[in-house]
Amino acid sequence: MPKHNSMKEKRQTIVSILKRIERVEQELSEIRKDIAECLTPTTASADGAEETELEFTMDDFCEAFGRKHKSYAERLRYELAEHGVTTLSQFLAMTPGQLLDMDGIGPGTLKYISKAMKKLGIRW
Repeated sequence: MPKHNSMKEKRQTIVSILKRIERVEQELSEIRKDIAECLTPTTASADGAEETELEFTMDDFCEAFGRKHKSYAERLRYELAEHGVTTLSQFLAMTPGQLLDMDGIGPGTLKYISKAMKKLGIRW
Protein backbone atom coordinates (compact mmCIF):
# COMPACT_ATOMS: atom_id res chain seq x y z
CA MET A 1 0.00 0.00 0.00
CA PRO A 2 2.70 2.56 0.70
CA LYS A 3 3.85 2.38 -2.92
CA HIS A 4 0.33 3.23 -4.12
CA ASN A 5 0.14 6.27 -1.85
CA SER A 6 3.61 7.30 -2.90
CA MET A 7 2.68 7.13 -6.59
CA LYS A 8 -0.52 9.07 -5.91
CA GLU A 9 1.43 11.74 -4.07
CA LYS A 10 3.94 11.95 -6.91
CA ARG A 11 1.15 12.41 -9.45
CA GLN A 12 -0.43 15.13 -7.32
CA THR A 13 2.95 16.85 -7.02
CA ILE A 14 3.49 16.69 -10.78
CA VAL A 15 0.00 18.07 -11.46
CA SER A 16 0.64 20.86 -8.97
CA ILE A 17 3.94 21.76 -10.63
CA LEU A 18 2.38 21.74 -14.10
CA LYS A 19 -0.39 24.06 -12.92
CA ARG A 20 2.17 26.46 -11.47
CA ILE A 21 4.14 26.41 -14.73
CA GLU A 22 0.97 27.18 -16.66
CA ARG A 23 0.22 30.16 -14.39
CA VAL A 24 3.77 31.46 -14.80
CA GLU A 25 3.55 31.11 -18.60
CA GLN A 26 0.28 33.05 -18.61
CA GLU A 27 1.84 35.79 -16.49
CA LEU A 28 4.87 35.94 -18.81
CA SER A 29 2.58 36.20 -21.81
CA GLU A 30 0.77 39.15 -20.22
CA ILE A 31 4.08 40.80 -19.32
CA ARG A 32 5.37 40.34 -22.88
CA LYS A 33 2.19 41.95 -24.23
CA ASP A 34 2.61 44.89 -21.86
CA ILE A 35 6.27 45.30 -22.80
CA ALA A 36 5.50 45.10 -26.52
CA GLU A 37 2.86 47.80 -26.10
CA CYS A 38 5.21 50.05 -24.11
CA LEU A 39 8.26 49.67 -26.32
CA THR A 40 6.68 49.99 -29.75
CA PRO A 41 5.59 53.27 -31.29
CA THR A 42 1.98 53.66 -32.34
CA THR A 43 0.49 55.51 -35.27
CA ALA A 44 -3.07 56.44 -36.04
CA SER A 45 -4.72 54.58 -38.90
CA ALA A 46 -7.16 56.15 -41.35
CA ASP A 47 -10.09 55.41 -39.01
CA GLY A 48 -8.30 57.00 -36.04
CA ALA A 49 -7.51 53.72 -34.26
CA GLU A 50 -3.97 53.22 -33.00
CA GLU A 51 -1.83 50.59 -34.69
CA THR A 52 1.29 49.12 -33.12
CA GLU A 53 4.44 49.06 -35.23
CA LEU A 54 7.56 47.04 -34.65
CA GLU A 55 10.93 47.75 -36.14
CA PHE A 56 11.01 44.18 -37.50
CA THR A 57 8.49 42.03 -39.33
CA MET A 58 7.88 38.29 -39.43
CA ASP A 59 9.89 38.24 -42.67
CA ASP A 60 12.86 39.79 -40.86
CA PHE A 61 12.46 37.29 -38.05
CA CYS A 62 12.34 34.31 -40.41
CA GLU A 63 15.36 35.58 -42.34
CA ALA A 64 17.28 35.80 -39.06
CA PHE A 65 17.10 32.00 -38.84
CA GLY A 66 19.56 31.93 -41.74
CA ARG A 67 19.64 29.69 -44.79
CA LYS A 68 20.90 26.72 -42.82
CA HIS A 69 17.81 26.73 -40.56
CA LYS A 70 15.28 28.02 -43.07
CA SER A 71 13.16 24.87 -42.75
CA TYR A 72 12.64 25.61 -39.04
CA ALA A 73 11.52 29.16 -39.83
CA GLU A 74 9.12 27.96 -42.54
CA ARG A 75 7.58 25.31 -40.28
CA LEU A 76 7.25 27.84 -37.45
CA ARG A 77 5.64 30.43 -39.72
CA TYR A 78 3.16 27.85 -41.03
CA GLU A 79 2.18 26.70 -37.54
CA LEU A 80 1.85 30.27 -36.30
CA ALA A 81 -0.44 31.12 -39.21
CA GLU A 82 -2.52 28.03 -38.46
CA HIS A 83 -3.02 29.44 -34.96
CA GLY A 84 -3.85 32.94 -36.21
CA VAL A 85 -0.46 34.46 -35.36
CA THR A 86 0.64 36.56 -38.32
CA THR A 87 2.59 39.45 -36.79
CA LEU A 88 5.76 39.64 -34.78
CA SER A 89 3.87 41.42 -31.99
CA GLN A 90 1.48 38.49 -31.69
CA PHE A 91 4.40 36.07 -31.70
CA LEU A 92 6.26 37.97 -28.97
CA ALA A 93 3.21 37.67 -26.72
CA MET A 94 3.43 33.87 -26.86
CA THR A 95 5.17 31.66 -24.33
CA PRO A 96 7.59 28.86 -25.14
CA GLY A 97 5.00 26.45 -23.73
CA GLN A 98 2.41 27.68 -26.22
CA LEU A 99 4.88 27.17 -29.04
CA LEU A 100 5.77 23.67 -27.88
CA ASP A 101 2.08 22.78 -27.98
CA MET A 102 2.11 23.35 -31.74
CA ASP A 103 2.76 20.50 -34.18
CA GLY A 104 6.35 20.26 -35.36
CA ILE A 105 7.70 22.78 -32.85
CA GLY A 106 10.21 21.37 -30.40
CA PRO A 107 13.23 22.37 -28.35
CA GLY A 108 15.37 22.69 -31.48
CA THR A 109 12.99 25.26 -32.93
CA LEU A 110 13.01 27.18 -29.63
CA LYS A 111 16.81 27.27 -29.79
CA TYR A 112 16.74 28.77 -33.30
CA ILE A 113 13.99 31.21 -32.30
CA SER A 114 16.20 32.45 -29.47
CA LYS A 115 19.18 32.83 -31.80
CA ALA A 116 17.10 34.69 -34.41
CA MET A 117 15.78 37.05 -31.72
CA LYS A 118 19.32 37.75 -30.54
CA LYS A 119 20.36 38.56 -34.12
CA LEU A 120 17.55 41.11 -34.26
CA GLY A 121 18.40 42.47 -30.81
CA ILE A 122 15.06 41.41 -29.35
CA ARG A 123 14.98 39.93 -25.85
CA TRP A 124 12.63 36.96 -25.70
